Amino acid sequence: MPQTLSSLRTQLIQLTEEVRRLREIFLERPPMVPGSLYTLRRRCGKPNCRCAEGHLHATEVLSYRGGPRARNITLRPEHLHAVKQGTDAYRRFRQARAQLVKLHRQMIEVIDRIETERVRQGNEKFRTLQTKAPRSKSQPKPKAKAHAKAKAHR
Repeated sequence: MPQTLSSLRTQLIQLTEEVRRLREIFLERPPMVPGSLYTLRRRCGKPNCRCAEGHLHATEVLSYRGGPRARNITLRPEHLHAVKQGTDAYRRFRQARAQLVKLHRQMIEVIDRIETERVRQGNEKFRTLQTKAPRSKSQPKPKAKAHAKAKAHR
């Protein structure tokens, strides 16, 4: 069932509003840190350490792609908060970018449907104009019909 132009226009307006909301994320100013934070738990290898009994040492690590392979950087506790804010900002930015790509695809689909519906309406209008338009007296009759009538009168 074809949608009405009004509902298609409403969809397009809603999609542009969503794009406008995403724009705010793209315009944020905080620095971004590409990568992920996680807690690395490991044993140190000393036989009398608590990690030998299963209480592993925890270290906060930033994992990021620095070149062809992933790299891990051990973070100092005083840097943890700032790096977390940077990785969160980066993740928000990338998710917004993926959402923007999806919205643009949807917008193009809606725009194509609007075009199809408007062309269909234009074709209908043109057909009704062709069938309803009376010929004026100044317009000559088509030659084929005039020639056929002339033969009939002979």
